[in-house]
Amino acid sequence: MSVTSFCRRITELLLTVSLMLAFASGALAQSSASASIERIEPVVLGGQLAVDVDISLSLNDLMRQALSRGVPLQFSIELQIEQPRWWWLNKTIVDASLERRLSYNTLTQSWRVSTGDLAVTTTTYDDALRALTQVATWPVVLTDRFLPSQQYQGRVRLRLNTDQLARPLQMDSGNRNNWTLASPWKSFEFSIRRDPEAQP
Repeated sequence: MSVTSFCRRITELLLTVSLMLAFASGALAQSSASASIERIEPVVLGGQLAVDVDISLSLNDLMRQALSRGVPLQFSIELQIEQPRWWWLNKTIVDASLERRLSYNTLTQSWRVSTGDLAVTTTTYDDALRALTQVATWPVVLTDRFLPSQQYQGRVRLRLNTDQLARPLQMDSGNRNNWTLASPWKSFEFSIRRDPEAQP
């Protein structure tokens, strides 16, 4: 392990310990976290199905306190698309997820939303939340996977990926419910027209 990696692990551990001490002391007033999918719009771009998604998201005090102390939170936007089949179970066409990471840098006092290798940096929490919850033209699958004019059913949800939390927080059974956050599934329907450039 490199010196830089070791120092980063120590820093994360210290942040996590201080965070857990704050939780244990009861210093945080608990508000509720909530999430819902507000809009889903499938579009066809260059022979590929993409989706736009708008999400409403509110984090509780525990999550915001964790962020303010430098503990990142990772969210999964999950998408499933099925082809209905009256004679058998529905056929799954797409089962995908988009991972987004929300973090706060206590030194620069800036927020960062990361999606893979891409990142957006903002100066305010509200701007960071907006960047996290607006998904534009997420490329999902090539349209040749779909039959022309066939009706397809999809659904989308957002959830906090607790598997990516710091290990001590995963083991904090007293606050486990406060780390549970998932929107209800939001359903939508669409079909692909024969014109490859047409929108569903």
